[in-house]
Amino acid sequence: MTTLINFRSLAFASALLTGSAALSQAVIITTIDDGYVRDGQPDTVQGGGISEDLRVRSDNATNNDNVRKAYLKFDLTGLNADLNAEATFTATISFRAANQNGNRTFYFYGLNSGFTPTGSELGTDWDQTALTWNNAPGNDRTTNVDTGFDASTTTLIEAFDNQYNSNVGKVYTVTIASLGDFVQADNTVTLMISWSDTTEYGFGSRENPTTAYQPTLEFATVPEPSDFALIAAAMGGAVILLRRRRA
Repeated sequence: MTTLINFRSLAFASALLTGSAALSQAVIITTIDDGYVRDGQPDTVQGGGISEDLRVRSDNATNNDNVRKAYLKFDLTGLNADLNAEATFTATISFRAANQNGNRTFYFYGLNSGFTPTGSELGTDWDQTALTWNNAPGNDRTTNVDTGFDASTTTLIEAFDNQYNSNVGKVYTVTIASLGDFVQADNTVTLMISWSDTTEYGFGSRENPTTAYQPTLEFATVPEPSDFALIAAAMGGAVILLRRRRA
């Protein structure tokens, strides 16, 4: 009889622990703001801020008029994200101007946590209907204009080389090693994309009519303290029950 009681108790405790682990779950959200900026139109909001495609492009010319870079903002407010865990950013090609050949690279950057704007830069609460080349946070406007971002306030998360003839619908999955590195005081995360070729590409925005093309951020949540308290109380009850049966 003692063996049976132990088995049931262990099974019960195991179920409680499984339930505790299940309290931490993955959450997937899309952007609250996204847009792209163009060097040749430095004070113009591209596409009115509601374009279906977030255009990216470099420019071999000295004036760099055609450079375009994409910006995406996610809001984690109220979601209790685990800032020490990995997160996954997903972006999907929704536009391609033409085929191209050779080694071409997509660059994915993040705006570092604690970002403070300088000069005419917008803050972490930037709005897609106000975003331009001249005010985009973390944009490199002088050194690596084609594909770069400000080295002091941004971090290159991942680069995908040899990306030529990438078809519409191709998905790029970017692993963020520690989400907290890019979470701001207002609980937003700003990510950026650039492209090393003069052939223009676009990634789906939140306004894209194809849901599968819309950008997402997936991350783990931390269980609320009250949830842990409930599990602890239940496990304590199981221990008491076991002792009474043994007695």
